Amino acid sequence: MRAWEQYHRIIAGEAHLRHIHFREESRYPGYYYRSDFLSIDDSKWRVFTISQYNKDTNEWKFETEPYKQLVK
Repeated sequence: MRAWEQYHRIIAGEAHLRHIHFREESRYPGYYYRSDFLSIDDSKWRVFTISQYNKDTNEWKFETEPYKQLVK
């Protein structure tokens, strides 16, 4: 059970880092601005990043969905 828990943590950590790398507009605490994309663009920041991992081919697929504000 502990081996599977560690495996899951590795996959979750890899997914997290790939999300940060995928997004050009990053304001993640501790990494507020990416050095390769210094300008701030709210249209690229206010989106959800959706990822899918295919374990058979070991490939990641990323796409974005628009942010919808539910509460003003």
